[in-house]
Formats: sequence, structure tokens, C-alpha cells
Amino acid sequence: MFRTKTTRKGWLRIHRARSKAAIVLLLSALACLTGCSGVVSLHPLALPHGKWVVFDPALLGTWEEAQTTSDVAINRYTVARADSGYSFRVVTGADEMQGTMSLMKVGDRYLLDVYCPSDGEQLPVHFFVRLRMKKDTAWVAAMDSDWLQNQIKTRGDLRHELLNEGDHRVVLTASSAEMRKYLLPYAADDRAFGEECELHRVAPKGK
Repeated sequence: MFRTKTTRKGWLRIHRARSKAAIVLLLSALACLTGCSGVVSLHPLALPHGKWVVFDPALLGTWEEAQTTSDVAINRYTVARADSGYSFRVVTGADEMQGTMSLMKVGDRYLLDVYCPSDGEQLPVHFFVRLRMKKDTAWVAAMDSDWLQNQIKTRGDLRHELLNEGDHRVVLTASSAEMRKYLLPYAADDRAFGEECELHRVAPKGK
């Protein structure tokens, strides 16, 4: 048997290719469950006890999507309190996903930093969601609009990777501090968010 010598650059290319493949698998899984964001991050936007981090018990309980097509299973979200702020479980038909999230208040807007942990095969990632609530109704919109993606790609101020040429999905590799400096000003800009999804509470906390 013959072995070929792999240079350091070669190993880096292999590692990057494997990392991107893992992210693709994760995004595919999330898309099946939650219509996953086209912008994900390797690092959190919210830090424990950070300046913008808040807790609102009104988010606790079980929620379902208000509208869905007849041939698509309804997503059910169960939110509980956790050390990080909140834990969540998403059930869509026979599929299930669990993770944690933190709530941030930026001006008069609320953002969720949603963390999807690794299961050993996929990379853990964060994605960011705008939240509006009124009693037992909530509206969420991913921070992933085509306009925002174009800002990230063309301005070059925020470190990121594209999974493939022509792929709309962006993986942010910038530090938490860099992302807060760049992304938080966009919290007040509706152009930065995708279409809203309406959720209805179907069970309060503990039910």
C-alpha cells in the first residue's frame, strides 16, 4: 500500500470541506423541522447575563403554527425555562429537535438567539429570530432576508463562509462581539427579516 503525503494546506482544505458538509446536513435537518434560517452562526449573539439578555415568562408553554398547508405537518414548539434562558423542543410529525435559546431586547425589539446543539455528526449552530408577542399569539421571523444576506456578502464587514457557490445560506464565523456590533443595528430594520410565522399558544407552562 502507498501513502500520499498530505500538506498542512491540504488538511485544512479537507477539514473545511468536511465542516461545510456537516453544516449542509444540519441545515437540511433544521429546514425539515423549522424552515431553518438561511443565515446561521458558529458563535452566539447573546451571552449569559449580557447587556441585552432578558427573560420573559410569557414565552413559556406550548405553541403551534397558526397556518400550514394541508400536506405539511404542523410544527409544535414546547418552551421551558433553562439556565441559558429557555429550552425548546420542536416536534414535526415523527421528527423532533431540541435546543436552547436566549432572549435579547434591543431597543423596542426582541431577538431570539436559537442554539441547535451537535448530535455528534453535525456542527452546532445559532440562528437569530425576531419575536413579537401579544397574549397567546406570537410572531417570529428569521434574521435571514435576501437583503441582509446581500449586505453580509457584499460589504465584507462580517466574517462568514458560503457553503457552496451560488448557495443562499451564509455561515457566520465572526466572534460574538463582532456580530453584536454588526447585526444589532439591523434589529430595527424590517428589511433584515424574512416572512413572519404566526404561532398560537395551545398549552401554558407546565401543561
